[in-house]
Amino acid sequence: MSTSSNNSNELREQGNQAFKQGQFQQAIDRYTDALDILNKLQINEEIKNDITKCYSNRSQCYINLEQYDDAIEDATRALEYTPADQKSLYRRANAFERSGRLKEAISDAQRLISITAKGAGTDEQTYALLRKLRESAQSKVSEQTQVNNQVQQMFETILSKPDQLETALNNLLVVSREVAGAEAVIAYDTDLQHLTNLIQRDDRISVLGTLRILSALAKNSYKRAENIYNKVGLKLIARCLAMDDAEIPTNAAILIHNMLMSICDLENRRKVRKPMNVPYNFDQPVIEIINEIFRMLLDLIDNKACSGVGRDCCLDLIVKFVDRANGCNWTSKFIISGLPKVLRVAATVPELPETEKKHYPLTAHTKMHISMALSIVYHDLVSDKEREDFNNECMEFVKALRERDDMQSRVRTISVLSTLLQGPFDTGNAILGSQNLVDLMITMAGSGDPLQERIAVEAIVLSASKKDKAAGILSLGSEILKNLYQSANEQIKVIALVGLSKIASSKGTDSAANLVTEGSCQTLALACCKFLTTSPNFDIRRWAADGLAYLTLDADVKEDLVDNTAALKALFSLCQCDDAHVLYSITTIFVNLTNTYDTRKKDKQMEELATYAKQHIPKEHEKDAVEFFEERRRKLVDAGIIPVLVQLCKHKSENCREQVARVFLGLCENEKYRGPIVAAGGAKALLPLALDGTQVGKTKAAQALAKIAITTNPENAFPGQRTLELVRPILKLLKLENTSLETFEALMALTNLAGIGESVRKRILKEQGFPDIEQYMYEDHRMLRRAATECMCNLVSQEEVVKLFTAENDRIKLMVLLCGEEDEPLVKAALGTLAILSSLQVDLDDFKDVELAEEDRKKLNEYIEDNRIICEKILNVQSFTELFKHLCASTNFEVQFRALYILRNLVKANKELASRIVASELMDVLFAIKETKDEHLTNDKNRKVVSDILQLCLKYGLIQPNENLTILEEDETDA
Repeated sequence: MSTSSNNSNELREQGNQAFKQGQFQQAIDRYTDALDILNKLQINEEIKNDITKCYSNRSQCYINLEQYDDAIEDATRALEYTPADQKSLYRRANAFERSGRLKEAISDAQRLISITAKGAGTDEQTYALLRKLRESAQSKVSEQTQVNNQVQQMFETILSKPDQLETALNNLLVVSREVAGAEAVIAYDTDLQHLTNLIQRDDRISVLGTLRILSALAKNSYKRAENIYNKVGLKLIARCLAMDDAEIPTNAAILIHNMLMSICDLENRRKVRKPMNVPYNFDQPVIEIINEIFRMLLDLIDNKACSGVGRDCCLDLIVKFVDRANGCNWTSKFIISGLPKVLRVAATVPELPETEKKHYPLTAHTKMHISMALSIVYHDLVSDKEREDFNNECMEFVKALRERDDMQSRVRTISVLSTLLQGPFDTGNAILGSQNLVDLMITMAGSGDPLQERIAVEAIVLSASKKDKAAGILSLGSEILKNLYQSANEQIKVIALVGLSKIASSKGTDSAANLVTEGSCQTLALACCKFLTTSPNFDIRRWAADGLAYLTLDADVKEDLVDNTAALKALFSLCQCDDAHVLYSITTIFVNLTNTYDTRKKDKQMEELATYAKQHIPKEHEKDAVEFFEERRRKLVDAGIIPVLVQLCKHKSENCREQVARVFLGLCENEKYRGPIVAAGGAKALLPLALDGTQVGKTKAAQALAKIAITTNPENAFPGQRTLELVRPILKLLKLENTSLETFEALMALTNLAGIGESVRKRILKEQGFPDIEQYMYEDHRMLRRAATECMCNLVSQEEVVKLFTAENDRIKLMVLLCGEEDEPLVKAALGTLAILSSLQVDLDDFKDVELAEEDRKKLNEYIEDNRIICEKILNVQSFTELFKHLCASTNFEVQFRALYILRNLVKANKELASRIVASELMDVLFAIKETKDEHLTNDKNRKVVSDILQLCLKYGLIQPNENLTILEEDETDA
């Protein structure tokens, strides 16, 4: 280890020396070599310090090379190891500022100031940053003064004019969203005393308005978030979270969310790749704040005075921040101090007679929030010991409930089990087997008590979710559910129906599996449709949709449902609700009907092995063939599914949005539906889906957008600013992990976009699209190579792209070599690219007698020089003459024209290049084309280009006309 450490120190010192000499790329390479060694060593304080220095120094190199994204990433990595490292904070703030991300720069600068103020020995670099901030502040003093005056007037209105309170709070909120306004609020209300007084009032307008203002202040600012934590305090925020109000707890949760994001610097940390099981490294003051916030959340969850909405908000915050992968690393602490509290809420059944003073107030979604929180915690555990502790804690809780074998304890036990089965299923399934709860569920299901029957049937339905882990329930549950389906209680009946639907659909799309009698799925689906179309009760219709989500895996059910107009209308109507669970069920139905779920490709070799081993081989239903699901898609479009999908795009559930993206992509596969999708606002709705959500959802939405952009004029489908917004999601399809089809369609869409205009081409470059497109020009895949070259052909008219080809590299050579490929469309694209590159973008004859300003003359000379460099590069390719002899003699007149056009550009560039062409065998081909009368060998358009070339050569004096129209060189010796 000592030897390795010494080697890394030597490499770092070599990097430092290269940096001092201005050799920044060499310095980057040495720091990278040092990091390769350090990252393999066992971490201790000395190693941490060395890693921090390497990342921080490499960040400065990237800044000097103007690679600001890399600089930001390295500075963030350095801060992972040393959260209070002043140099890294300074460098990241510097990189943020230079890349135009002013908010992040200011946030880092404020954090640095805060750290500097607390520490000793402030270095000159920090003073320089402080001076820079002061200079920046002075340059904006008049603007800030104006904002300060506005903020003062707003506060005076809030405090003295009750009739204008709401308007003034809204105005202050708008101002607070800007950095200057947020600073003005803090400057006026230094100790946040005015905002603290407002949040303590009893009137709803004051509390809600203040929470929104505080949330805006806390966003993207460590200093302001810390100020709110210290001055306003968690006690007042907890009071707001506990309120029985539709909006106040939600806005209090947003405030906590913004505080944690800013104080923990999570937005920047999450951009840096790291192992999932390695937590972020927070300094001690931040850890203390995290602990206090989580303790507050858990106390509220276990507080019967907290409203159901507030409890849901607290659980949602735990879901977002509890894990070590992307959050605050609180999973281990949650098992000890949080799990019992959450399970107590899970055991609550409001319909039970009150044996205690009061039940926990719950909403219809509380149990689902608990399941999500427990699932996040369980899947974040990295060791068997942690999972064992989690399971034991849950097991002990259930054992304690089972000690009293009365009706209430039985109901509470199964309620907890249902919650676990929806979350960490493995834990729930383990408890189900070890505590003999199967017999308990059977007993409760046959008790005749509606409450016990409902709780039992819900648990049976949930425990039958995973066929491979619930064989016992699948065998016993079927008879129980059939009996409960005969219940007079409509809710029990429909839940039992869902359970039967799960069992019936557990074969999936495998038509060879005979788990139920033929036609059972259709019978159950008919019953679900009846509940869906006739019941006025929302819960009944919700369960019916849940049943159909399972049953529509059966192709016969799909065929029946798309012809059931009443059921489709009922599903479309149910989409108006905001319940994520309901919408997920409905979108799952749409995915099943359109066959847009993921399917495994058949492996013939594996099938042969399975046949030999007499294993079951899944078989696709004949009605899942392309012609059947294409017809189902047509019927859904005719029924009006497109506007429903557009509406569903707005829902906040990422899983629902992923399902919607799948259906949109399926519909976009048929070109005739793309127009109606655009007309209904689908193109606009897909843009946010492609930028935010699950990775699968973003990819599917981006591919749907690409399909639309290929066949529809992007300026019509994505008018105005949306054309530019389209670039980023489509570029993300060019990642190597995506399929060839996704990549191909992205390149085709980018080709159309690049042809729109300069602004789009600039956006493609700004989003770092050039290297992503270029890499596919040299792929083995013929279609990808062709599409990338066609895209490049439309890009090269951009000035910055031309510079990339004039630089010291082999791009021109590789493009010339592409002209020798056998794929004719690829050759056309490569020739088109070279034709544009070799063309001088201005006509010099128009400017030879014009007086130009010095800057314009400089620009013109730059164009001429770039053109000369490119033309020389083309002509310097060793195989150029041989390649272009064949291209000029091509019987494809379009290929011939492009090759001749390039030759004309080379000749037109200057006399020296023209003389090299005259001295080559190309002149024989040119004269042959000029004189041929065979219309199968050329056309008038191409002869005209040859004539232009010869006229230019005559003008240079490189050839002379004679009676036989043969070449006479100006200087025989030179020739």
